[in-house]
Amino acid sequence: MVPSRCVASLFAVDLMLAAATAAQADSPPTARIQAALEAWLTDRALVEKVTDIAAYINFGDPGPAIEAFAGKVGSGSQEPSIRQGTLFQMGSTSKSFTVALILKLEAAGRLSIEDTLDKWLPQYPAWKGVSVRRLLNMTSGIPNYSETEAMSRIWVSDPTRELTAEDLIDLVYPTCDRAASSGFHYSNTNYILAGMIAAKAAGQSYRDLVHQMVIEAFGLDGTFYESGAYPAAVADRLAHGYFDNPACADNQPNCTRSWNLPLMGHDVRGMSTSWAQAAGGAIADARDVDRWMRAVFEGRVVPPKQQSEWMALASTKTGGPIADVSADDPRGFSLGLGKAVLGPIGARWFYQGETLGYRTLYVWFDHENLMITLQTNSQPAAGADKLHDLLGTIYQIVRDDAR
Repeated sequence: MVPSRCVASLFAVDLMLAAATAAQADSPPTARIQAALEAWLTDRALVEKVTDIAAYINFGDPGPAIEAFAGKVGSGSQEPSIRQGTLFQMGSTSKSFTVALILKLEAAGRLSIEDTLDKWLPQYPAWKGVSVRRLLNMTSGIPNYSETEAMSRIWVSDPTRELTAEDLIDLVYPTCDRAASSGFHYSNTNYILAGMIAAKAAGQSYRDLVHQMVIEAFGLDGTFYESGAYPAAVADRLAHGYFDNPACADNQPNCTRSWNLPLMGHDVRGMSTSWAQAAGGAIADARDVDRWMRAVFEGRVVPPKQQSEWMALASTKTGGPIADVSADDPRGFSLGLGKAVLGPIGARWFYQGETLGYRTLYVWFDHENLMITLQTNSQPAAGADKLHDLLGTIYQIVRDDAR
C-alpha cells in the first residue's frame, strides 16, 4: 500500500509459470507447494530481506484448501517458526474494507458514491467537487500523503506517534493542483477521506464499522483492525517486518537520496500503523485474506447494484471507464481492486498490498474457482520483489495437478 509505486510495480508483472519445484513431479501438490515456498525463501532471503512466507490456496468454500509456511517470524536466531495464525499487515488489500463500508451504507440509503466531498467533509473546500466514486477508483487527483517528506519524517523520527485521519489529510491539504484531473493517480489520501465519510454517514467510528460490517459479519477470526495501537495479544502474533526499499518517494523530483533511507534494514514491527488506517491499516493471516476476498468476488458482501459499482473498472492509463482490461488497455482499477492482463494466464483480479515491512498478494482465478494468497515480511525495492514468481509457480503446480 505504501506508496503508489507498489501497485504500479505489480501491474507491470507477468506471472512466471516457472518449473514447479525441485520436488518429484509425481509427489502430492501439498508437498510440491511446500517445497516451492522453501526454495523461494532460500533464493530470496538475502535479496529481499525476508525471513518467512505464508501461502493459502483455496479451491472453494468449504474447501479443499492448502496452507503452507516456511521460515521464521524474524531474523533473530531464537525466533520461532512461522505457523498457522501468524499475522501480517495487509496493506492496501484492506482498502476493500473501506469500499465495503461505503457500498453497504449506500445500499442502506445513508449515502451515494456520487456524493461529493462538500456534502460530507465541507472542511476541505479545495476538494469540494470530488465524488466518493472518484476517491475509491483513484481518479480524484488528490495528492498522496504517504509520499510526502512530512510523512517520511514521522516514520523516521517519531515512528510510534499515533496519528488521526485529520493529521494525515493535513499533510497534503489544501494541495489541489491535480484535484480537477480525471486521470488515474494512486493516492492513499482518497481512502482516508472515504473512511471519514463512512464514519460520518453511519455516526460511528471507522474502527467500529470495520469490526461490525466486515470482521464480525464474515467471521474473520484471524483479521484485526485498530486505528491506533493494537493490543499486545494481537501485536505479539505479528511477524517482524523489514524495510529495504531505497526508492525515492513520488514527491521527490530529481531525487538522489530517499527520505526513507534511515529506515533501511529496520524492523518496523513496533511502528504505529495509524499512518495507514482506512487506506490499509488492517492485519490478518493469509487464510482470512483469502476468505474475505473470495466473499468480495463471489458477490456475498453487498447487493447486486453495489457489486456492479464495486467491479466497474477505470483505466490506469487514462482514468476513463473501461468494460474490461485488454491487450490495448491492460491495467484497470475498480473500487479498491486491481485487474490486469497477467501474461499467459490472462486477465485476473489481484492486489499486492504493502506497508513498510510487509507484503500481501492475492490473485483470483475466477474460472477455476481458485484463490491464491501469499504473505511475507519485507518491503524490498520494486525490482527485487519476486513474490509474484512464487505465486506463478504455485499456480503451475495446481494447474498441473488438475490435469
